[in-house]
Amino acid sequence: MRHIFYVGIDWIDKRHHVYATYDSSQKLNSFQTKHDTSGMNKLQEHIHKSSPKLNNVLFSLETDRDPIIITLMDWGYTACAINQKPVDRCRASGVKSDEFDACMLANILRTHGERFQPIPPDSQLAREVKVSTRDREKLVGDRTRLSNRLTSTLKDYYPAALELFCHIDQPITLSFLDEYPTNQGTKRITFGEFKAFLSENRCPDLKKAKEVYRRLQQPHLEPEDMIARTKSRLMLAIVSQLQLLIQQIKAYEEEVKRLLDCHPDAHIFRCLPGAGDNLSARFIAEFSDDHDRYQKVVNAQAETSPTPKTIQSGKMKYVKFPRACKKPFRATIHQFALCNIPGVLGLENTTTSKLMLAKLILRLSEAFPING
Repeated sequence: MRHIFYVGIDWIDKRHHVYATYDSSQKLNSFQTKHDTSGMNKLQEHIHKSSPKLNNVLFSLETDRDPIIITLMDWGYTACAINQKPVDRCRASGVKSDEFDACMLANILRTHGERFQPIPPDSQLAREVKVSTRDREKLVGDRTRLSNRLTSTLKDYYPAALELFCHIDQPITLSFLDEYPTNQGTKRITFGEFKAFLSENRCPDLKKAKEVYRRLQQPHLEPEDMIARTKSRLMLAIVSQLQLLIQQIKAYEEEVKRLLDCHPDAHIFRCLPGAGDNLSARFIAEFSDDHDRYQKVVNAQAETSPTPKTIQSGKMKYVKFPRACKKPFRATIHQFALCNIPGVLGLENTTTSKLMLAKLILRLSEAFPING
């Protein structure tokens, strides 16, 4: 008779708690192991004593992005990522311990294993695409944070600079702020000098140059000299960080494009309307190499939760937006929806367009299985 062994690992930075059980829910083993090579060898030794067959062991963890996951999959084991929420709901007394969390992870997989998708054993290329795209998104988030800080700083002493160009984080805006950090400096600039500045930054539109120069010469509220000095110093520090960050994001985008060109599934997502190289790479990262991973739309919806859910019991009825999901996957679907609102649906209601396109892209999970 075949017995399946369930191993829950409560992931911690420097050590992990491991709890092993099998079909009858009887405790087999419970121990701690370090987050290093010796600790992983200890884990393998303990698990091998319980079951030498790799396909009889299932691991459950709270993360899918740690080196421990890669090690387990390289050994040939199957692992599932389980959100922390189900574990929290099992604490009747509210007491938290590492052993209890590991125990609940193992037992949740034992009793509701059919509800969890195993972490796909992606190729090296697919994993590199996933890591690169997610790291790029973190840098984009940093750019947004610095842009908001720059906007707030300019409002304190130099609000006129916010009305000169289309976007605060575009190169020409940052170059202008770097060269003219205060409003007093812009008052002394001539139209010829300003036109030459625009030409150097690849903006030779004469009509636009006159309009922007006119805005510069209009009277504005002048801050105290002390405020202008201190805030301009902060502004220049933010500008230098943004300029470096934009260069790094561009380098990431070039690398993502190179990786995407090498992936055999690139053509599937590049043909989508509004999906450029970065968005196509994000789709590949989330759908993984396994074409059979999402057999039905509901499988992908369960992991992304892109739309609100209706909760009803008796006379009570309300709508709730789920929080527990694969957030990078959900963000990819929403980004695709936002990119297609004007061109594909032509709808003025942003929320309606976003939800409809989220459902549209999830239909890919039915068409994605491709054999040969």
